[in-house]
Amino acid sequence: MSFERMRARAERVKQECDLGQLLQEYGYAVVPDRHREQQFACDLHGVDNKPSARLYGHNNTTYCWVCQKTRDPISYVMEKELVNFREAIERLEEKLGLPPLPWSDEENKPVNVANEIEAMEIQTASFEREKERVGKFLQSLTSDRDLNATTLLSLWEVYDRIDYGVARQNWPEKKGAVAMLKLLERAKDKCKEMS
Repeated sequence: MSFERMRARAERVKQECDLGQLLQEYGYAVVPDRHREQQFACDLHGVDNKPSARLYGHNNTTYCWVCQKTRDPISYVMEKELVNFREAIERLEEKLGLPPLPWSDEENKPVNVANEIEAMEIQTASFEREKERVGKFLQSLTSDRDLNATTLLSLWEVYDRIDYGVARQNWPEKKGAVAMLKLLERAKDKCKEMS
């Protein structure tokens, strides 16, 4: 699945899912109302005797001052149900009864990995070296909070899929190196968009 398609699915779920209602279903003391802010106790950092989190209905997010974290519907499903980004989106799509997004022609085009390797001039690139470089770059974005949580999560998901593909020997290392370089370029583009 392409990055753009996953991003479109994530954005649609975040718009369609009422976070107040989702929180209420998880047992939090909130009232579903997109027009008001509400304090509530956050259990994601442990016992919370005082309401340390705030629901912002207007943008469908929360912020916990103890966790120091902004969360959206996808984040809650991931943390409460211990699933990855893609599974959280799938569960929310099913819960909301959302139909699958249509495929675009771009996503169905076959990819010629050999041509991409030549075009990117990485004949000597090592998968492990590229993996380490991209991992460090994504870690710096995560630490510095340069990008929003959804974008960071989707970049890390792609990173993990590439690493898993090579580790399971489903992909040759050259293809993995190309994919890591593309991911690095995508992450840099996202940073430029935010600045």
